[in-house]
Amino acid sequence: MNILLCPPKIILQHTKKEWLSLQQKTALVIATCASQKNEINQHLGADINLRFYDNFNDNPLVELDLYHFGRNNGATGVHFLAEIDVLRAARISDRLGLTQGRAHSAMFFRDKFLMKSRVQSHQFAIPAMARVNSATEMAIFITEHGYPCVIKPNDGRGSQGVVVVKNDEALSHYLSQLTPLHFHNLLIEKFIEGEAFQINSLYLRGKPVFVSASRATVSCLDFLSGSTLGLVMEDDNILHKKLIAYAQHLAEVVFPTEENALLHLEVFVDRQSNIIFGELACRLGGCFVNEELGAAFGIDPRMTWLNACLNDKYPQSLLQRVPVKQVGQLNVPPRRGILTAIPQTCPFPFVLKYCVTGIVGKRYDPMKLTNGEIVSAVVEGCNSNEINDRLNELAFWLAAHTHWSWGAEK
Repeated sequence: MNILLCPPKIILQHTKKEWLSLQQKTALVIATCASQKNEINQHLGADINLRFYDNFNDNPLVELDLYHFGRNNGATGVHFLAEIDVLRAARISDRLGLTQGRAHSAMFFRDKFLMKSRVQSHQFAIPAMARVNSATEMAIFITEHGYPCVIKPNDGRGSQGVVVVKNDEALSHYLSQLTPLHFHNLLIEKFIEGEAFQINSLYLRGKPVFVSASRATVSCLDFLSGSTLGLVMEDDNILHKKLIAYAQHLAEVVFPTEENALLHLEVFVDRQSNIIFGELACRLGGCFVNEELGAAFGIDPRMTWLNACLNDKYPQSLLQRVPVKQVGQLNVPPRRGILTAIPQTCPFPFVLKYCVTGIVGKRYDPMKLTNGEIVSAVVEGCNSNEINDRLNELAFWLAAHTHWSWGAEK
């Protein structure tokens, strides 16, 4: 029996048939949040074993309950698909005796200071950074490195709590909102000017199945602030080759990567084409990345990875793949207000997948995490320029046909 910690959003992105296919060789129990219990039960029916928890992401009892459940039911593996579950899945696995030192290795993917220190020790560029335990330590860092700087939770996810501070006034405003408890988990970095790139990888049996690099049209912070996020697969040029080699070296040499792994790397490329490390997560990128990569490489990354984790005899013939299509993805964040209209279908032939998660009549606030988009789409094109143009065309069309109001909810 295997345990999978999985958020409702990911459960609902896959069909009942896909989830059932994972149970052909082994029993699978999915632990998730009770906030969408009705939707999940309706989506999956009674054929999938589910364990629901209130306040799943922040509930410390989840670890204890799943440990006892796993011990009493002979669990043979503990797996995860979201950043919030990386450490607790590792701790449960180690305590059950299924692994040794997995939690220690997982810390390099969750503690940003440890992560970047490890990268720096291998002679790769990182932003100037420091743990900070007081306003004085922040001021000393800024005196040495100047504005702008980025302040963030050391174990943050989804860009939550990340702030760019550009001057003394902004720093004072930021500090006025903190309590002493905040200072036990803060990291400060020099802000990096450059283009943002995301590199997603799938490793099976220690070998790369694919490594895919995409340019982000806006930063994650811009996305949180309301800008539409596009991701454009890079053309096969010198920079692309450099990004792929960089990602593979991190995965295969620098970090304690598990034999079967999904990896999400964020980097910046400055005007001199230098790659500056951002962060590395041992899970796939968010938003519509699984669908984008599925369209590009002809396999479902998440389900392929899970099949390999659950079944030692899973086909090992998946050699490193090249894209069958060049694609990009678009993600539209909510605005503050009530969503009154949004297109349910898309007329453009270059759109391969189109998914509306926004609910007409619902009141929205700006996102707190980079996972609350209301529309996602995958487009194809002959090259990165054409993909970029098509993403812009789709974004303009969506903006013209999506409407908001401040009235009462329906």
